Amino acid sequence: MRNSLEDWKRVPTTASTLFGVDLPYRPPKSAVGAFIWRRRIWIETTWGLSVLEPWEKLLVLAIFYLLTTLVFTGVYKLLPQQGPLVYARMLYYVFGHETKGVAGATSVRHLVTDWARHNASIVPW
Repeated sequence: MRNSLEDWKRVPTTASTLFGVDLPYRPPKSAVGAFIWRRRIWIETTWGLSVLEPWEKLLVLAIFYLLTTLVFTGVYKLLPQQGPLVYARMLYYVFGHETKGVAGATSVRHLVTDWARHNASIVPW
């Protein structure tokens, strides 16, 4: 029944469009399902997934989902630890000197007056 007329005429559901291994020929009747179907057609034809067998498609998608999960997990775990360090380095590059601590440099007025005081001593007049 895979290449039959009944399979070609069948209107799929949104769930079969989203989770099915085989891509249906026609879009679902709902607007959301039709949007998902168009995006899936675009992705599968762009990346060549439409010419793969189902087990090959599952293998490629499983590897893609695994790598995506690892990247997002790494960003979620690493970004909060690197935030204060990035902030301190940004202050160093913007103002030209290191502050004693990130917590002591929270006031913008303090940062601007410290920067002006530091740069006023450099001017030769």
